[in-house]
Amino acid sequence: MDNFYSAYWWIFLLRGIFALVLGVLAVGWPGVTFATLIVFLGAYLFIAGLFAVIGAIAARKTNENWGIFLFSGLLGVILGILTFYNPFATGAALIYLIAFWAMVAGLFELIVAIRLRKVITGEGWYIAGGLLTIIFGIILVSNPVAAAVTLTWMFGIYAIVTGIMLISLSFRLRSRH
Repeated sequence: MDNFYSAYWWIFLLRGIFALVLGVLAVGWPGVTFATLIVFLGAYLFIAGLFAVIGAIAARKTNENWGIFLFSGLLGVILGILTFYNPFATGAALIYLIAFWAMVAGLFELIVAIRLRKVITGEGWYIAGGLLTIIFGIILVSNPVAAAVTLTWMFGIYAIVTGIMLISLSFRLRSRH
C-alpha cells in the first residue's frame, strides 16, 4: 500500500495545485467564484435530477418507492433550471439556508450546554460557542452580499491550506518513491 501512494504521488500534487488555484481565485475574486460555484451547484442539481428521474422510471415496476425517486429527481431538475435562470436568487437562498442552520444549531448547542451543567464544569465555553453560532447566523441574514463574500473567502482559505498540505504531501511521497 505504501508503494501505491509513493508511485502516484503526482495525483496528490495535481489535487493540491487545483485546490491552491481555486483558493487563490476564491480569495481574489469572491463574487465571481461564488457565482461560479452556484452555477456548478445548478448543473449538479439538474444532472443528478435527470439521473434520478431516469432511474425512477426504470425502477417503477420493481420498486414500490419509485414515486419518491421521481419526485426527488423532478425537484432537482426544477431547482437546476431555476439556478440557471437566476443564480443570484439561488445564492441568496443558500446563504439564508446556512444562516437558518447556524441559528438552529446554535440554539441546540445552548440547550445541550445548559443540560451539561449537571454533568461537567466549564460548560460556559459551549454556551459561548452556541451564542457565536447564533450571532454568525444573524450576521449572515443581516447582510447576504457580505455573507457571500465571507463564505467564499472562508472556502478560499480552506482550499489554499488544503492545497499547500497536499502539495507538501506529494513531495514527501515522491521522495519515498
